[in-house]
Amino acid sequence: MDNPLENSPQKEARIFAKAKELWAADGKPACGPDAYREQASDLIGMESDPDAGQIPVHSPVPVGPYGQPLEEAWLEENLGNPGGSMNELDDKQEVPFATRGDEEKYLKDNE
Repeated sequence: MDNPLENSPQKEARIFAKAKELWAADGKPACGPDAYREQASDLIGMESDPDAGQIPVHSPVPVGPYGQPLEEAWLEENLGNPGGSMNELDDKQEVPFATRGDEEKYLKDNE
């Protein structure tokens, strides 16, 4: 198999023929077929290897069921007060509680 990034005379001829075809299909505008060379080059590349780009890439970050990145909860533990809180008194915990029991105890103690 030839290197798809290497330009050969045969490949250049195919690109020029495709550019001319696209130019004619567009009504032969004044820019000429050279303006269609990039698009023609892309199309020829797709024709030569139609399965390119179909190999799945695995994310280095864990991904949730809907494709969103998942972060570890401990990342939020020691950030302190980032400022800009809607609570002017700053007396609300900004990170989730470990259990519902911890949450209930906190809410009961801070009523």
